[in-house]
Amino acid sequence: MDLLGRIFRVVRAHTVSSEPSDVYEHWQPPPPPPAPPEPAEDPVLAGYYANLELPYGANLEEVKAAWKRLMKQYHPDRHAQEPAKREVANALCAQLTHAYKELEKSLTTH
Repeated sequence: MDLLGRIFRVVRAHTVSSEPSDVYEHWQPPPPPPAPPEPAEDPVLAGYYANLELPYGANLEEVKAAWKRLMKQYHPDRHAQEPAKREVANALCAQLTHAYKELEKSLTTH
């Protein structure tokens, strides 16, 4: 081997070390990506949830259970003897059913 080749090998052996360099000592992983923003509350759907006495974002099972519970409580047949209460119960049950159907539509399309 010639002299120039030997010098090259010696220099290369001394410059490449198995020790980590300063560049790697201060390296930190990149920060995680930001969380996606939470969807804004739809005021119409929020009203439907409120009609069924549920928190915004309840699932379909919770919506159905709340609708059944409220329909049992306010059903017009429970107020058959008093026409004024029956009329109010009819209107209330219609609103509850409308809220249930709209939430059902919204939750099954997403």
